[in-house]
Amino acid sequence: MSGGTIAIIPARAGSTRLPGKNVRPMAGRPMVAWTLEAALGARTLDRVVVSTDDPAVAAVARDMGLEPPFARPAALSGADASVMDAVAHALDAVGGAWDLVVLLQPTSPLRTAEDVDCVVTACRAAGAPAAIATSILPKPPAFYGRRAHGRLEAAGEALADLRIISGAVYAGRPEIVLSAGTFRVPGCLAVDLPPERAWDVDTAEEFAACEAVLVARPG
Repeated sequence: MSGGTIAIIPARAGSTRLPGKNVRPMAGRPMVAWTLEAALGARTLDRVVVSTDDPAVAAVARDMGLEPPFARPAALSGADASVMDAVAHALDAVGGAWDLVVLLQPTSPLRTAEDVDCVVTACRAAGAPAAIATSILPKPPAFYGRRAHGRLEAAGEALADLRIISGAVYAGRPEIVLSAGTFRVPGCLAVDLPPERAWDVDTAEEFAACEAVLVARPG
């Protein structure tokens, strides 16, 4: 395909702190399914590719109509594997010339299809090299302080401009982000999404928190 937007969902089998987390049941379905659902519902994506070395993840994707087009190589599936290397491999494996590549990590199960569209649309509209989902700090600046020589000092209003990189959605021009080895390139946009959907699952506690949110989510 020439042009368009492709999304890569990297879901390797291993996890150091929470083994098997991608297919661990979360609110009645494997955790990775929440990301697959968001990708399938996004109107700005022309193709969705699941990159995995895990037969269990592949089975979940297949059941949702997203047959993985290749098996992720073992060299790109270990604990030290770079997600950008996995993105590069996926783009090379499927071929085509894409205007934008979108990275959707399974560890952000609360992100919605609308969130994906928001980041992609912002990147396109601005003609930016990349755009990353961010969120504001969970509390106003007055709740934060700076510890100096054991004493608490005001952190200052500069905190109002600080953002958390949620990891929920990354979008960028393939030739730019692959060359840099990151989506955080000069000129990258920060696109604020609701903080309550900005969770990144890396521990059992974070997994439980996200599951509770999904169980309580309307509909």
